[in-house]
Amino acid sequence: MRLLLLNGNSNAAMTEQMAGRARELLGHEAEIVADTATDSVAYIGSRRECALAGAALVPLVERHLTEDPIGFDAILLACFGEPGIAAVREISPVPVVGMLEASLLTAIQLGERFSIITPGERWPRMIEDGLHDLGLTRRCLGINAIVIDDLRLPDQREQAGHRLAATLEAQYARLAPDVVIIGGAAFAGLAPDMPHPAGCRLLDCFEAAVMQCQALMCLQRLSLA
Repeated sequence: MRLLLLNGNSNAAMTEQMAGRARELLGHEAEIVADTATDSVAYIGSRRECALAGAALVPLVERHLTEDPIGFDAILLACFGEPGIAAVREISPVPVVGMLEASLLTAIQLGERFSIITPGERWPRMIEDGLHDLGLTRRCLGINAIVIDDLRLPDQREQAGHRLAATLEAQYARLAPDVVIIGGAAFAGLAPDMPHPAGCRLLDCFEAAVMQCQALMCLQRLSLA
């Protein structure tokens, strides 16, 4: 199976980090083809930047679909804001997975109530739109934003991890969620090192999206068998 992993921001180092994690998760089951929207913004932290990233992602998807001779079994938009996902689904012959949607759908299978932590102070309101569209607003206990604009990522992941851990502790005490969604490509892979109380699950939005891609690729193959 072949998975096309696309980073909507222009941070190529972030793309390589996520591609490496996807290869660890999928092993030999799938080939990962990763690319970066180099004409996009360096960090997606607002609706404007999300729109610009979507405008860069759509032609990138078209290029890969047109020029790759083998083709793909799924496309992963490796951005929590899922820039351009509706347009990409419109043109894609294979399943398209976004990190926000995948983590929300996984969270409601793991627990009754969930909370979300995300990098960027404007993200909570943007995420609320996604919750409303999926009919999941009542299942969400709260959304906390972590400012990471001053960090150079992925080089300063340790500092990002410290901020994430502190926010997690505060969220556990205040909300007592069944599941905490750790959102954002900047936090991908940090969940195993984070503290969490018994009875609460940590859900890495990137890992949820990768594993959903795996399931959809397998289903796609079964339907064609």
